[in-house]
Amino acid sequence: MMLWKNRPVSAGVLFVAICTLSGMVFSGCCPASGNKAGQVAPSKEGTTVKPADKPADKPADKPAAKPAEPAAKPVKPQAMLVEPAGKIGSNAADGPKVSTFAPAADLASQADWYINDLEKAVASEEEYKDSVEKISKESNTLAVIALALGLHDQPNKYQASAGAIVKVAQAVAASKDYASAKKAIAPLRAAAQGMTAAYVPPLKWEKVAALPELMKQVPVINSKLKLNTKPAKFKKKAKDTAGYTAVIAAIAQGSMADTSATKSPDQVPQWRKLSTAMRDNAGALNAAIHQGDQDAADEAMKKLAQSCDDCHAVFHPEVK
Repeated sequence: MMLWKNRPVSAGVLFVAICTLSGMVFSGCCPASGNKAGQVAPSKEGTTVKPADKPADKPADKPAAKPAEPAAKPVKPQAMLVEPAGKIGSNAADGPKVSTFAPAADLASQADWYINDLEKAVASEEEYKDSVEKISKESNTLAVIALALGLHDQPNKYQASAGAIVKVAQAVAASKDYASAKKAIAPLRAAAQGMTAAYVPPLKWEKVAALPELMKQVPVINSKLKLNTKPAKFKKKAKDTAGYTAVIAAIAQGSMADTSATKSPDQVPQWRKLSTAMRDNAGALNAAIHQGDQDAADEAMKKLAQSCDDCHAVFHPEVK
């Protein structure tokens, strides 16, 4: 029994109140809130109206979708054992950038000279007869010069047309008489200017000229070099002598791929070593000329001559 404002309340009244409150709790409603979601309400006609479907859960209420598994990363292929043009592989010794032993400007000036001289050599049949041997040596040398210009790390005016020059020079070298020589030389200048549509494969350091003809041209160039590096002409003839050294260096580099002078596989490394020495000594002489250093040039000349002697001692002992 409870007291209400100090008045006793009967047990029956208390029981009715508790039952009323319990019914309200279990029915999900209260006097102030009305029907709740899910509660069935009578219609005006007295029929029962089904409550609206419970709205779907908000996307935020759902767990985030599991991200798709990333595609397997492709297996990285191994590096191809193919070397880019300009870098020598198993056919010859690896070498530095062409600019380190033969500047592009020096080689280009020599290419100009060889092109002009070959054209003069077929100006007439009489001129040709006096120039047969020269044409052979110069056309083979021009092929190597063009190869070096095409593979050069310095931009030059013959870089794009170098391949075409090589092909024409090879055709000139293969000529046997005045008519064939004149015909072969005719497109040389057009090829040098890039005015040819003939397909030319990508250039690489490989044999492009006859080794015996290149070796015959070296002493011709060397004679001019000795004459013009003397103190009285050293600075005055610097442009010419720088060109001569660049050509000798290019010949040495271009000859590495041609091992026809060796008598056995065991001699190939020695051939390349001696060719490298010739190239590097010619490059050192070129640098000394550009620097105007007479003493350094004299020293480089001695080393260049020694590298030639060392090579002859092994591969051409008959050449003095």
